[in-house]
Amino acid sequence: MPLSALNDDQLSAATAPLGHNLIIASAGTGKTSTIVGRIAHLLHKGIDPSKILLLTFTNKAAGEMIARLERYFPKKVVSQIESGTFHAVSYRWLKELHPNLALKQPSELKTLFRSIYEKRNFERMNLPLAPFSATYLYEMYSLYQNASLEGFDVWFLEKYPDHEILMDAYMDIAQEFEQEKIDYGFASFNDLLLRMKSHLEAHSIHFEEVLVDEYQDTNTLQGALIDELKPRSLFCVGDYDQSIYAFNGANIENIATYSKRYKDANVFTLSINYRSTAPILSLANRVIERNERIYPKKLVVGRIGKTHPPKLLMYNDLFEQYQSIAQGIKHTHVPNDQIAIIF
Repeated sequence: MPLSALNDDQLSAATAPLGHNLIIASAGTGKTSTIVGRIAHLLHKGIDPSKILLLTFTNKAAGEMIARLERYFPKKVVSQIESGTFHAVSYRWLKELHPNLALKQPSELKTLFRSIYEKRNFERMNLPLAPFSATYLYEMYSLYQNASLEGFDVWFLEKYPDHEILMDAYMDIAQEFEQEKIDYGFASFNDLLLRMKSHLEAHSIHFEEVLVDEYQDTNTLQGALIDELKPRSLFCVGDYDQSIYAFNGANIENIATYSKRYKDANVFTLSINYRSTAPILSLANRVIERNERIYPKKLVVGRIGKTHPPKLLMYNDLFEQYQSIAQGIKHTHVPNDQIAIIF
């Protein structure tokens, strides 16, 4: 069974009481096994599978976890678990409410936005500065929807105060864009979350537990959606040191303030790394030791065998780098299918 294969840290997290639980799980520490173990624990405790919601960063990750559960539980039980990305789950729910909802790709919506933008004659306004392009304004508006619950003008002017003279025009474009989507029954990926949040504000959907993977990369909008779900129990898994999507609206405060927002929160740390060798972990610990420590942790090696320390090689140009990599592969005794080049 999933629980029997867990180490002590993983088992403590997987069997935690219902409530607000945060699991600090660095890469290679078995977070997937812990999440699967947690769901197995809930099912063993008699929780209705249809009252479990698993939110993941990719649909592939959700599929892999569900597939693991099907090794131990009947498919008819596991299939009742609601799972997928925030967008996939919201889309399924919204389609039940609005069968004619049409999800549009960013390229299509960008074209619609540009057509609205181009109706404004900025050239005739005799402005002291050039307006942002339609493409850039669209990207900023999309980022805003993920990153803030304030008005677009408030958020935008904090970043670009010199564009205050253009803000009314920008707001007018955004409002017409929203109205056009409603009139045509269109929805963007952001709209899925925004509309689901609005629906939940008026209509509750009861879940015994919501599990969130890659919690460090959730954005402000996703955090608000989790709040509106109001589950009896919340099980979030992530790592403060692995947040890499701030450029796309991810809000590190979601994980950083977890214990402050939920006074009854339990925090568990998975510290045994089964993926990396001792020299790599030693380097990783040194790299992050100066990071702000919200949640204490120290990675411990769980892998044995012959190891080699990491190397940093520096080159004057790309061609020299390519030649060196090729020569290194040519003279190594490692089989080609065991070599990865990441760039």
